Formats: sequence, C-alpha cells, structure tokens
Amino acid sequence: MKILAAFSGLFLWLSLASAEAQQGLKGEYYTGTNFERKVFTRVDPQLNYNWRGRSPAPGLSKSYYSIRWTGKLLAPAFGEYRFYAKVDDGIRIWVGNKLVVNSWQLNDSKDFSGSIFLEEGHFYDLRIDYFNDMLEGEIYLYWQRPDARKTSLNPFNTPGDLITSQYLFQKAPPVRAPLPKTPLPAAPKPPVAVVKTPATVIPPTRVAQPISKPTLSPVSTKPVTTSAPISAPPLLKAEPEPVRVFEPGATVVLHKVQFEQSSYILLPESSTELDQLAIALKENPLWQLTIAGHTDNIGDPRLNLALSENRAKVVAAYLRRRGIADNRISTNGCGGTRPIANNDIETERRKNRRVEITLKNEKN
Repeated sequence: MKILAAFSGLFLWLSLASAEAQQGLKGEYYTGTNFERKVFTRVDPQLNYNWRGRSPAPGLSKSYYSIRWTGKLLAPAFGEYRFYAKVDDGIRIWVGNKLVVNSWQLNDSKDFSGSIFLEEGHFYDLRIDYFNDMLEGEIYLYWQRPDARKTSLNPFNTPGDLITSQYLFQKAPPVRAPLPKTPLPAAPKPPVAVVKTPATVIPPTRVAQPISKPTLSPVSTKPVTTSAPISAPPLLKAEPEPVRVFEPGATVVLHKVQFEQSSYILLPESSTELDQLAIALKENPLWQLTIAGHTDNIGDPRLNLALSENRAKVVAAYLRRRGIADNRISTNGCGGTRPIANNDIETERRKNRRVEITLKNEKN
C-alpha cells in the first residue's frame, strides 16, 4: 500500500507541475483596436500568424481587432537578446517589465526590434500588445540569442529565429521539494543448507621464519639488519589560493576573469576572483561597484564595443547570483578606446582584453 501511495503522489505531482508549466502564451482577443471588448481566449504556442483576408479568432472580424499575449519567457543563456517583430499594424513588447519594442501606430508589414540583457535559466514576464486596423493582419515574433553560434535567418531575411513554445510558458514551472522515497521491502533470503562433515585433523606445519640479511654500515664494521621499514618522503601540500584584497577608490584589473575567445562566456577559472569580490562586497555593504569591459583594437569597433558591454554585464550577473544587489552595480563598455598596452604586439595586446572594476564607498 505504501508503494502504491508513493506512485499516486508522484503521478499527482507530475500532473500539477505539467498543468502549471503549460507551454505557450495566453492570448486574449478583443474587438476594436484598443482592447474594447474581449471575445475569445486561447493558448498560442508561438506568434507566427498571417490573417490576410480572414478572422484571427471566433467573434472577430477581418479588421479592427487587438490581441494581448501574456506569459513567461525562459532565457536559455546569459547575454543580450534582440527581439524582432514583423507586424501589420501596431506592436508593443515588454520583457521583464521593460518595454523593448514600441510602435503603436499603423504599419504596413514592417520590422521592429529592441534589446535586453537576460540571465540564463531565469523566467521573465512577457507581454505583447498588438492591433490590426484594416485588413492584412499579421504578427511574427522572433529573437537573436547570445549563444547562437551561427547567424540564422528567419523567413524575412532578418537575423534570428522564431520564438517557439520551448521557451514560452503560461507560468514558471514550480520548484518543489523531492518526494520522500519509500523503501522497497527486502526480498526474503533463501534458506542456507548446513552440511555437517567430519572434522579433519590437520597436522601442524612448520612455518619458515624470514631471515634478515646483514649489511655493513659505512661507518661501523658491525653488521646492521635492514628489517626496519623505510619511510616515504612527506607529500608537498598545495599552496592555498592567494586572497585578493579589494579597497575602494582605485580602479583595478580582474586578471583572472577570462572569457572564451570573441565571446562573453565566462571561463571556469574566473570564479575564484569573482567569489572573492562578492565576499568583499557582502562584508562592506556601503561599497558601490562599477564594472568596465575592454577589448583590443582588432576587428569592427562597433562589435568590440558591444562585446565589452556584454562582458561587463555577465560579470555583474555573476555577482548578482552571489547575492549582491543590482542597485549596487553599474556597467559600461569601452571597446578598444582605452588601451593600457601596445596593440601592435600580441603578447601586449592581450593585456587590453580585460575587465576593470572601480569600488566607491557610498558614504564618501
């Protein structure tokens, strides 16, 4: 009975989690171009619609309607996301309560875009307002993710992919404690047959004793036995990681904070120095932090500027995950405009690819 109850509880938990984390966005369909009267509600897996010459939903005509989609958006990676919308007519998009796209006017099948920095694994409130005036209603929602290795093109020849239901939810999946495990009953042990046999007398045997060979000492002529064990040399202990000391007022380089080449994905060895910085910030709650990203002068200056900005934002996101309040951190990117070494020599140029921090005491 206990096993049956455990399986029943597991089934109920999975059912509730599936219902609460239903994929897609809640779409509310209204008559009029400014949400005058709601006539229909449904769950839309993605926004990929062309309603030319037809009604988008029961109770609506081919013209003069508005739609509001709401739900949660899952960010699959750290970095800057660029959202695109191709619409006829008006569009507004909020991600995490930030308005990233706003063109609330008549548009003849045009593209609009906006950017926002998101953290990996987080769910963000998503709201899309849309209206169509006369005929030819259409809306397509797509994005360009920071972890895309190759630039993909959607049907409109714009970088990015349609946002599918894999990343759209009506609610964020619940975080639940794992169900207690019910131990299975132990299987009965098979009986062991005991067979009595007559005792056998084993005659005593003589064990040979080891004979230690004498060796001559280099100092004395007396024989010395080598029966004592030889001790191994002591193991060398690894040196502890030096603790970085941070003080307000100066701008310092985080030398161990490194990224993948031409990317803003943190390398694992960056964690030691960033964890020490997080500890220092927690111990000094009045400190404010400015993070600046820098690059060398190789490549397009505009891309270098964006790369430096995103690297600073990734460091800020790391510290927030370690408990540092967002209002204590500011970021900026300088691209290759502030070199500290010669860009003509690679060994020197890599010094320019850096992240700097400036600490300021709030009471000063």
